[in-house]
Amino acid sequence: MQRDPLSPSAASPPPPHAGGQACLLALASSGAWTSVALLRADATGVECDSLAEPAGADQSTRLLAMIGEVLGGRDLGALSAIAFDAGPGAFTGLRIGCSVAQGLGFARGLPLIEVGSLESAAWRSLRLAGRPPALALVANDARMGEIYASLCLVRAPETDTEAPVVEVLAGPVVCRPDAPPTSMTRGALAATRPDLAGLEWFAAGDAWRGVGLAAGWHEALAGRDPVGAVAGDAHALAELALGLWRAGQGVPAEAASPRYVRDKVALDVDEQRRLREQRAVAR
Repeated sequence: MQRDPLSPSAASPPPPHAGGQACLLALASSGAWTSVALLRADATGVECDSLAEPAGADQSTRLLAMIGEVLGGRDLGALSAIAFDAGPGAFTGLRIGCSVAQGLGFARGLPLIEVGSLESAAWRSLRLAGRPPALALVANDARMGEIYASLCLVRAPETDTEAPVVEVLAGPVVCRPDAPPTSMTRGALAATRPDLAGLEWFAAGDAWRGVGLAAGWHEALAGRDPVGAVAGDAHALAELALGLWRAGQGVPAEAASPRYVRDKVALDVDEQRRLREQRAVAR
């Protein structure tokens, strides 16, 4: 008998922290906004408090202040783990978020949970739209005229005590806004995962509204308006981290690291000029 691809195997062993109480601190710092969340989960449900503000030159200082505010006097020793935005995203923001998470993890001997920024965007966009299991075509602004992209299968929790699950089917990659990578098209998915062919596609990430993606990206959505596409935040990141923590996927602070998809972090003078010209033509 063929197993439902959207259901966990009945033969799978229970994860290390399945159903256990959790208190997670989550830090998101790779995009245009910095956010912090405190998630508490027990047998009655999941609660999450969060703060967010535009990322600025004083991001590291503000991140520490926001952590203190969201903790509200709680000791770090009360935490089960610390989740951080592992990227891909802004180089400086990723380093700040990872370094702060590592410092707090070292101080209290807490495990760190690495959560991808594109997975966070996929879950937050689906949660805000209230959709059933669906496929998220994620496009985040990578600056320098490029996009961070992935294709994800997103499943919302079935009960108040469960965590959402995001499975990356393709990516993450850095690409141009002209068209999505061939691995993230309906044809490619039909060839590799025919069991998912009937699922709805939706848009996620901040590039759908801020960059001006070409028609190829919109064709993948089969006419659906990408108006609900948003970047991830610490709230979404914390909810995904809960599932990873329950599955025992925390790592020691010294082993944590951001995920870099490209090495180059700035354009030279000629590349900046060409990008300005391209944007002027697009207007």
